[in-house]
Amino acid sequence: MIAFLNTARARLLSGRLLVGRAVALSFGRGVASLLSAAWLILVARRLPLDQFGDVSVALALVIILTALSYLGLQTILAKDVVETGRVRRQVLDAVITRRLMWAVAAAALLVVLYVIATRERNLATPALFSLSIVGAGLYNPVITAYRATGNIRLEVISEVTSRAVVLVGGGLWVLSGGGVIAVAVAYSAVGIAVGVIDYLFVRNKSSVGPSEDPLPSFSLRAAAPFALANTIGAVYQRIDNYLVALLRGTAAAGIYGASYRFQDMNVILPAALGQLALSEASGQDPRTRLSIAKRIAAQSALLAFVPAVIISVFAQPLLVFLFGARFAIAAPIVIVLMVSTLPGAAAMSLSLLAAVTDPRRFAIATGTSLALNVGANLALIPLFSGLGAAVANVLSQTYLVGAFYWVLWRRTAELTAGSVASGTQS
Repeated sequence: MIAFLNTARARLLSGRLLVGRAVALSFGRGVASLLSAAWLILVARRLPLDQFGDVSVALALVIILTALSYLGLQTILAKDVVETGRVRRQVLDAVITRRLMWAVAAAALLVVLYVIATRERNLATPALFSLSIVGAGLYNPVITAYRATGNIRLEVISEVTSRAVVLVGGGLWVLSGGGVIAVAVAYSAVGIAVGVIDYLFVRNKSSVGPSEDPLPSFSLRAAAPFALANTIGAVYQRIDNYLVALLRGTAAAGIYGASYRFQDMNVILPAALGQLALSEASGQDPRTRLSIAKRIAAQSALLAFVPAVIISVFAQPLLVFLFGARFAIAAPIVIVLMVSTLPGAAAMSLSLLAAVTDPRRFAIATGTSLALNVGANLALIPLFSGLGAAVANVLSQTYLVGAFYWVLWRRTAELTAGSVASGTQS
């Protein structure tokens, strides 16, 4: 009985610490998201609807192709931090070098896909946006590694500062008539600068001493499950915006892109919980990850519920107030997207735990979910435009949270069975 009470107390304190860190991280991200939202609102109000649609398509491609250039390296780095308890410089540098090589290829691909969707012949806009992928090749791995150690201050400072600089500097340029080029330059230049600064900071803090732990493998076989899973996840999150542009035009993509801002805002805290779950699981028996996942998924869904209700009730006035009267027609899209944030919040909080626990099954779960998402989008967007994309999001997010839970449950059952068998043999 005493052992049970001690375990319950430890879990309660651990949960409070995790939520406390998530709240702190989410507060920083919340401020950053408000600054980013103000920036996008400014852009939406100053640019014609079709040009705002071009920006939405470019941003969606940046997210998708940044993940494509990732190739599992970021998760390998995070896994190494979780297993060793520190950021090893040799591993960090190896990941960064490979990320930058693939970022160049992804940047070229962005230009091609942008032209296909928007039918725009001016290559300056996609070329400038593509440079942000290089900045992400520096920023994302170092922040992931540093966060996995339980340190969140650097990420908070970086997120808030970068968004503020884009809003002030880029906003003044857009207001003076800079157009889409101003948006692209401000976005990419700040991304590259923050990536370089954070990389130098974390590298200086990294461990350079000898280690008993072997270096992780960066082979295609080792990285493939992580690469497939992360790429599918990013494509899953933004393919709907790209398909809306491809199938219904950039104006429809602009309407859907504005609606999606509300979804992004409502999953800030669940995303932080999921990312900090790695630090919670660091150094613990992998069999405990299912119990951690259950707690985090429940917390994430509850945290998303109240904002989803409020945003749904006031969807139309919020759209008009923030983006202007021409976006009022997006209210039904916002409401359906808010429904999707409930299973989406739970899925987002489980994703990284599932990825490091069972990469192969995680890739299967995300892959089948993406197939469902793309299939539903292709069927519904031609008929219902952005509303069809939102319905497809609800269907695939509901499937995804169940699939992630299955990944963790299945692996925990295998580990438990193996432990029991070992105990019986001994």
